[in-house]
Amino acid sequence: DGKFHGVDALVLKDTESGWEGTLVPEIGSNLVSLRSTREGIDVLTIPETLEEFKANTTSWGFPVLMPPNRIAQGKFTFNGREYVFEINERGKNHIHGIVHDLPWRVVAKSTDGSASVTTAIRSDDHPKIKQSYPHSFELRMTFSLRGARMDITVEAENFGSDPMPFGVGFHPYFNVPLSPTSSKEQCTVQVPAKQFWELNDDLIPTGRRLAVTGDRDLRQPKALSEVMLDDVLTDLEFSEGASIAELEDNGAGVTVRYGAGEEFRHWVVYTGKTLEDPF
Repeated sequence: DGKFHGVDALVLKDTESGWEGTLVPEIGSNLVSLRSTREGIDVLTIPETLEEFKANTTSWGFPVLMPPNRIAQGKFTFNGREYVFEINERGKNHIHGIVHDLPWRVVAKSTDGSASVTTAIRSDDHPKIKQSYPHSFELRMTFSLRGARMDITVEAENFGSDPMPFGVGFHPYFNVPLSPTSSKEQCTVQVPAKQFWELNDDLIPTGRRLAVTGDRDLRQPKALSEVMLDDVLTDLEFSEGASIAELEDNGAGVTVRYGAGEEFRHWVVYTGKTLEDPF
């Protein structure tokens, strides 16, 4: 147990390797920091103040998005029922879901083979969730640290008899560069995707999928100092049940491998609004 800018936090530590992760359950169950104390490497972008963190909870660490990405006009229909979300982007769409700024509960801790914690959020405890998602359900996240590897698993349980539409995604901000001694010019990104979703002016998919070309073709490492992307990549290549993206900082001699299971079919690659953005 610990604190993050004065808020209760859980610190997962692997003392042998010097890696540690800081989880803030009460602000969206955000893994706000993943760092090597030995190497002085911060993998994730950390807010400098609590105010900064709370002002935009999806811009730091490892936010949990449910449902993920954008919802056109903030609504969709499933099984004859309309689901309505707050319009919070461009006055037109909903973005990033409804759990990233709410308090989660800690339901389990373990030090058996890895430093592990499970957090949960139940819709029945939050009128804000039920307003958009009229279902009784629980979402659970387990974070397990062993060495320099953080395993993150997600589980959703529907307590009702009606089918529930469900989607979850993650929105980690990775530091570029990963070490103060390196530079963005020495960093590359690689994503095993063969297609991308065509987007309209509001960044909503049109339904067309096209072959990746130019900056969107990240099947080979591409220098991050030269690309500006806010794109949805798909048609992924899987190896042993996972698709794996890589962020390599050649100056620091560090590679971040970010893998997702076959349930996750799309990668969003966002590099900011300028070539200088440090993530």
